[in-house]
Formats: sequence, structure tokens, C-alpha cells
Amino acid sequence: MERGLDVSDVQECRVGLFRPIPAVVLTANDAKACFPLISKDSHEWRANRSAADRTADLWARVEWFVPLWVSNQQMSKLLAAVEHRHGADAISQFDYHLSTVYNLPFQSVCIAQLLPRARSLAPFAPLAREAYLAFYSGQRAASVAALIPVIEGGVQRIAGATPLLSPHDAIDHTIVRACSLAADLYFERMWVPQEYRSIDFLFGQDERVMVFETFRRWLQTCFFQNIDSYSGTTSLNRHLFAHGKSTDWQQPSNFSRLVVAITMLGVIEAWHDETNVVPLLFPEMNQDSKLLWQQALIRGQLQMALNRHEQAEFQAHGRLVPELPTDNGVTLRKAVLSEDAINDLVRPLRDAGWSVTVTEPDPAALFVIAVATAQERRLEVALLYSCATSNELYRELASKVDVILYRGAPYEQDTFAAGIALHVGPVAGWQPPLA
Repeated sequence: MERGLDVSDVQECRVGLFRPIPAVVLTANDAKACFPLISKDSHEWRANRSAADRTADLWARVEWFVPLWVSNQQMSKLLAAVEHRHGADAISQFDYHLSTVYNLPFQSVCIAQLLPRARSLAPFAPLAREAYLAFYSGQRAASVAALIPVIEGGVQRIAGATPLLSPHDAIDHTIVRACSLAADLYFERMWVPQEYRSIDFLFGQDERVMVFETFRRWLQTCFFQNIDSYSGTTSLNRHLFAHGKSTDWQQPSNFSRLVVAITMLGVIEAWHDETNVVPLLFPEMNQDSKLLWQQALIRGQLQMALNRHEQAEFQAHGRLVPELPTDNGVTLRKAVLSEDAINDLVRPLRDAGWSVTVTEPDPAALFVIAVATAQERRLEVALLYSCATSNELYRELASKVDVILYRGAPYEQDTFAAGIALHVGPVAGWQPPLA
């Protein structure tokens, strides 16, 4: 009244989305002012903040941020998987569960529907599409490498009005602006004392502020962290990548992380610009996303056929397919070795009257052992992935089994199996004895 305000209404009510707080709301001169009746010393605020800090600490443990577009049920599973784990063990468990959320359809929606809407990220949408298709065509390390610079480029483009800012300052600028809009909406665009609009006060009250702030922490403490200060497990750090200090950034799980992080930048920009072009609610898959997803599935199927063809070609020359940064070939060799063991070894032994058990392939997927029994007789047979196997492995197996067989045709057998007194030969040409 002393300032000439015509106060027409005074109400005591609870204000705020997500976790409301008690406040007095004054209506004066067709405007509203909100005066919260809670402080950081209150039990309610401290309980909310403590719960938010515990959740944020769990996400930081797995080098990630509180995600959008993940249901509370899914988030509970993700956090339960790592709550009592640390380091690489926590990351491994987390990545497994994360792969069920950030799957191919999810990624296709991010790339085909959300990125093209973002002002600063739309130019990167074709690159993200190509990286997505390349990833599921087997070029996984190259796909991760293609997307890492997009994070930094996106941050700089969003903060384009102040181009001289460092990456850390640009991040602060964009996140603070996004959180400011979240504060406006939390208090229904009423005037409120500045200390109640702070990220510190709203971190445990408004889930959007928590998402934005934990994203800032991930960018600054993981992605843009200086090499000397970074000690994470994912190695998703632009300095490790740019300066070649490590190759661990090539981990396949980092691809889905990058797709989501880039899309999250689009959300931050939408809140920074107050455009809402990239929504907080995940959209339904449209035809563009479905076609992109189907493209990836087709390329994956073709890549599997290509991998098997390459494998056969290398085997014909006595070689294993060379390791790639994201694929050492073991998974495919295990599948092929297990399949051939059933078809070419177990079935003939069973048809000859033997009862057969088969071991798992060894860790390098170079051999598998079948144990055949009949009454008091026992026959142990090793099946090698290839004839061109080291003489040391031949000698090791010769001390354990009765017969050594291999897939495919002979390749310098006398050299590789030198000094072996057991029967050695292709599995296709071996006739098992009758039980």
C-alpha cells in the first residue's frame, strides 16, 4: 500500500508444480506476487532436497544425468541395478538396462523427429542419421566418433549470442536460462523473491530443474572435464577423444548415450529460446522414424550376412577376421562354433548311439569339447574353429581329448598339428565309432 499498490486479493495457498510449497499470493494492479512460507531450513524442503541429491548421486555414479522420456518404473530398475555397485561394475549393469530403454526405435525417434526441430541441431540431423545407420551396419567406432563433436558444436550454437564464451561458460549460460524458464512456470509466472528462483532452491522441488542441472553436471564433470581430472569408466570425454589419450571412448554403449545427450541439447535450446519445439513428452513414432528404424534393421541383417561371408573368406586363408575397436569377433565365432558343433558333431555321435554333452566355447571361441558316453565307454572330441590353430592349442587339447576335429577344409594341417598323435581332421569327414 505504501508503494501505491492496489492490493485486491491476498491468499494463502500451495504454489508450484511437482512439489508445491506453501505461500502467500498477493494480487495487485492486475499482477501477482508470491511470497513462499518455506525456507531451506524447513523439514519439507530439506527432505525433498536430500532425496533429490541421493538420486543425482546415483546418476553421477554411472556418468549420466536424470533422463527425460524414461518412466519412473524404468528409472527405478536402472537405479536399483547400480545402487550397491561402483565403478566399472555399476557402468556395466547400467548400460545393460539402459540398452532396453534407449533401443533402436527410441533412437530413431530422437534422430528423425526431435533433432530436425531444434534450431541449432537441425544441421546435424543428417549426420546423426548417417551415424545411426552406420552403427547398425557395423561401423560402430566411426559412428561414436562422428557424434562426439556435435555436443560441443551444439552448445556453442545454442549460446551463439555470446560466441566468445568457453564451453563451460556456454553450458552455464544455456542451462541457467532454461532453469529460469522452469522457475517461471513453477511459480506460474508470478513475481517471487530471487532466492526462491535459484537452481539451489528448486533442485529438489521441480523435476525439470533437476533434469537440466544434472545434465549440466554431466557435461562439465564428464564430457568436458579436463583429462587430468577425469577418471570415469565410459571415457565419453571430448578431450580423451580429441587428443587421442584413450581409445575407450569407442565403447558401443556410448553411441546411444550420445544420441540422447544431443537430443537433450535440443530440449535445453527449446527452453533457452522458449520455443518448446522439442517437447518434454516423448512423441509417438511417426512414419519417418519407422522408416529409419526399418533401414537400420535391414542394414543389420545385411551386415550379419556380410560378417559370415568375411569370416568364411578369412578362414579359407587360415586367418581369423581381425579385431575391430568395438568387435573382437568372439560373439560371432561362438555362435558359429556352437551351431556347427550341434550339426556336425553332436548329431553324428547321437546317431551312432552315444549320449553327448557339449561344453561352452572357450573365451576366445577357438574350440568346443563334446563328451560322448555309452555304458562304461567315454569318448571326448574337440572341435576347433579352424584348422589353422596354434600348435600350442593342439598340444593342450591332445592331453585332454581322444580326437581333434576342425571346421572347414584342411589348411596346412601338417604344420599346425605337427607332433600330434591323435586323429586330426575335418569334422565333415569324420565317422564316429558306434557306441
